[in-house]
Amino acid sequence: MWTASAALSAPLAAVAATAPAGVVKDGDALMQLARLEDVNAIRALNQTFARLIDAGAHEEVTTLFFDPADVRIDPEVRGLAADGFGEQDAIEVAADRTTATALLHCTVHAESPIEPDCPLLEMARQQGGGVVRRVERGVFENVYVRRDGVWKIQRSLYRPA
Repeated sequence: MWTASAALSAPLAAVAATAPAGVVKDGDALMQLARLEDVNAIRALNQTFARLIDAGAHEEVTTLFFDPADVRIDPEVRGLAADGFGEQDAIEVAADRTTATALLHCTVHAESPIEPDCPLLEMARQQGGGVVRRVERGVFENVYVRRDGVWKIQRSLYRPA
């Protein structure tokens, strides 16, 4: 057991001895940690956004935005599956850590009413029908702003992929 641990620790000691002094400064490490915390906070915000859209809680979605008047949710959107909110998403935090951008891949579930209106379609709508359902892959292009230590969505633009 002691021989194995000595054999494993020797390469680590050699790497540590050859690493240039001062490669990672304490300030750099703290900045990297702060950016990682920012990215994780934005990921959590994105997951909450997806969960609320999926639940149809459009009023609660407005609380995630910096200016609730800027919320534009397509009324045909009925669900949002976050394909990569956390794995495939590309989040970039600005150097001053007050703004950020993200590309978020997702699957959108939407319903469009069948037109024109007629009595038969009205009966179908009363029973949960009368709509065309579709599923499409797309990307959200979001811009975020951080005020008082809290990340909010400043703008969200969806485009089909």
